[in-house]
Amino acid sequence: QHYQLSSVVEDGPITIALPNGQQWTPQNFSRESYGRVPLYQAMARSYNQATARLGMELGVSNVVRTLKRAGLTKNLDAYPSLLLGAVALSPFEVSHLYHTLAADGVYTPLRAIRSVLDASHSPLKRYPLSSEPRFSAEHAHLIHYALQASVRNGTGRSIYHLLPQELALAGKTGTSNQQRDSWFAGYSGDHLAVVWVGNDDNKPTPFTGSSGALPVWTSLFQQLTTTSVAQTAPSAIEYYWMDSASGLRSAEGCAGAQLMPFIAGTQPQAFVDCDLARPSVKGWFKRWLQPKNRS
Repeated sequence: QHYQLSSVVEDGPITIALPNGQQWTPQNFSRESYGRVPLYQAMARSYNQATARLGMELGVSNVVRTLKRAGLTKNLDAYPSLLLGAVALSPFEVSHLYHTLAADGVYTPLRAIRSVLDASHSPLKRYPLSSEPRFSAEHAHLIHYALQASVRNGTGRSIYHLLPQELALAGKTGTSNQQRDSWFAGYSGDHLAVVWVGNDDNKPTPFTGSSGALPVWTSLFQQLTTTSVAQTAPSAIEYYWMDSASGLRSAEGCAGAQLMPFIAGTQPQAFVDCDLARPSVKGWFKRWLQPKNRS
């Protein structure tokens, strides 16, 4: 099955049998279930049950391969818990993954040293940068949209308590079991940062990703002169009004309508029952990001 950002996924209790005979039963942080929700919303609001179910349908080994394409060099065991981030990574390793996303799918190895100079500032050794496309610009655009939804309407929305509403940012919170780890990874048009908050002895903290790492990240970006994530869509991206409840086509002005991007030809063909016009729209994130009354 092919999924789009508008695809409806089930956020309900799920139990997964493990190879060792045990069972894994992931839960949402709230201990509540949210039923049928659009995929982009499940991601933005960190619905663990929906994410685990989606990951199992896609295949854990396929998820591992995607992480490798994004720049992860560490060998991973394809355990289901990996789908919710149960992997020991450093902020530097996480930065590689998000850098590929922020760079429209182009992977560039990150380095702390560009060159070594002698006392007269002549180069003794250079470490030139190289880059390689790993994902299409169209797929990267869909990720930009989803990660912007996370900071506009999801677990990262407190960013805009301190940063300008017109600054388009993208990012994702992360909270491990018993709140041992608080994460936020995010980027603007020209800066990327990954923040981890936790104890060196791995004891629980009082922080979630939103209450621990996110305020640190926001404070850092308050001190930067930065720009918005680019809003121009690749030529193969088309925007359509979608019904959030059903994942079907809708129209501007219909209740629950949401403007969403699709790679041309992948948009649903069926419509919800709405008497308004049903145009396709191509172009800008900003029309969605700016708050409007669409009901």
